Amino acid sequence: MFKLLQRNSSINFVLLPVVILLLWGSNLLNPQFITHYYDASPMILYKPLLAIQHWSMLAGQVVSILIMGANLLLLVKINSSIRLIEKRSVFYVFLFIVFSASLQDFKQLNPMQPALFFIILGIVSLYKMYKNERELRSIFEAGVCFSIASLFYAQAIYFILLAPIGLFIFVSFYWRQWLSAFAGIVIPLLIVFLLAYCFDALPAQIEVWKENLVAAHSDLPINAFPLLFTLYLALLFLISVLYAYAGGLKKVSVKKYYLLLLFFMLIVLAITFLIPFVSTDILFFGTLPAAIFISNYMVNVRSSVLAEILFIIIIVFVVLVQIFPNVSTWL
Repeated sequence: MFKLLQRNSSINFVLLPVVILLLWGSNLLNPQFITHYYDASPMILYKPLLAIQHWSMLAGQVVSILIMGANLLLLVKINSSIRLIEKRSVFYVFLFIVFSASLQDFKQLNPMQPALFFIILGIVSLYKMYKNERELRSIFEAGVCFSIASLFYAQAIYFILLAPIGLFIFVSFYWRQWLSAFAGIVIPLLIVFLLAYCFDALPAQIEVWKENLVAAHSDLPINAFPLLFTLYLALLFLISVLYAYAGGLKKVSVKKYYLLLLFFMLIVLAITFLIPFVSTDILFFGTLPAAIFISNYMVNVRSSVLAEILFIIIIVFVVLVQIFPNVSTWL
């Protein structure tokens, strides 16, 4: 199966939807919804999606799958245009699907999926900055996208750090670009707070942000197998990063693209372990850089036997995570 996923075969157009149905099938047949803090006090752009969930749990699950599919399509478009994975492969798509199903909380309707969609759009805009020393539109769009992401999931506000990091990576200092980035970040938030003020809802809007940013959050209850799976992926990700920057990446542009993804993962880990009020569900955003880095390593590693073994371990963990959801521990 790994060899099949390594290449762009027409059978993958059937195989990948089958993987999605296998992983989300139980949620479609018996929809369940576990309420979290972001459901109790939904952000302004997440609220309409949550209304669908309250109307019908099945409809909410379908919307969740559709948003995940939109993220996949966007990821495929990025790879086809800038070739993050040099070899033609859909393995990174498979990994993203699997990582998105690593916990039940990730598979049900949640604000992280639509927030990730806009973060990916923001990253694409930052990629456009490469060799465009005076480009203003792209950095403005990136700021807007990161800001909109926080209107779905408040804790995504920390990812606005990607805007200045992207400027450092892709272009020389140009003060207008920094001003454009700041304007892009501020404008969506300013519109929301001005509308709230006009409709006498400013205190309520501030309270929603407070509940999502600084209120005490309980960590994700997970079973032992997702925990072991996470530790395995962490080790595999570290190996993949070392491989990438020890000669695995050839083009200067691709090295810069990967560097931004690496900083993305570092931000996810930093805010998870250093900011006390950040819930562990923020780790969901690590699925994107993990899928790209690990896929790049496994597709290009010289030993086909090693790649097959690593793949089999991933499959085993995926099966265990789905079969034994109640062997619980706490992050």
